[in-house]
Amino acid sequence: MKITIRRDDNEMEATYEVNENELTVLDLKDMIAKNNFGPIIEEQRLEYNKKRLKNSHFLSYYQMKEKSVLILKLQSASTSSSNTSTPSASDDDYDIEDDQLQNIQN
Repeated sequence: MKITIRRDDNEMEATYEVNENELTVLDLKDMIAKNNFGPIIEEQRLEYNKKRLKNSHFLSYYQMKEKSVLILKLQSASTSSSNTSTPSASDDDYDIEDDQLQNIQN
């Protein structure tokens, strides 16, 4: 199916052909980074229907349909790795181990 990734500044968007049953959110973030549409994985946060997507979930988990639009929000890598008690994007997005992330980026 085709999905559109739109940056939250509304200045850019890109369309990707994906298999929602085989692709995780993390895989999609990797595609975005490799296509130079967005920053590195650690600085990406994806939302669909105003809900943050978790890296470990398959796209099918979110019941996306053909031509769904996901919003790409940017965050600094230092924000995503902070260890404060205040909830942040990292609480929802970064639910994998660092070594798993390294394997995907290589």
